[in-house]
Amino acid sequence: MIEKIFEKLKDLGAVSSTDDFSMRWLGRERSYMRCLRAKQRDPSAEVLAICAVRLLRTADSLSATIPWSRWESLRSLANTCLEELLSIGARH
Repeated sequence: MIEKIFEKLKDLGAVSSTDDFSMRWLGRERSYMRCLRAKQRDPSAEVLAICAVRLLRTADSLSATIPWSRWESLRSLANTCLEELLSIGARH
């Protein structure tokens, strides 16, 4: 799921690498995504929440300046994070 978000942000030109994504969108060390991949793990609930908030804030700040489809994509990605977060909560 986090890979999908990374790829979509890369397609939108909002991120250039996994290092950039880890730091700017997930609030973690630059190697965070590489570690998730290597250990075949999912991001923590905290990371999903951080990512969702950053996506929503960015969408809000861009909504007045860029075409609807681009910032609405960010809202959709935030919803993906929030759905995964709810899924984690339901498992516990």
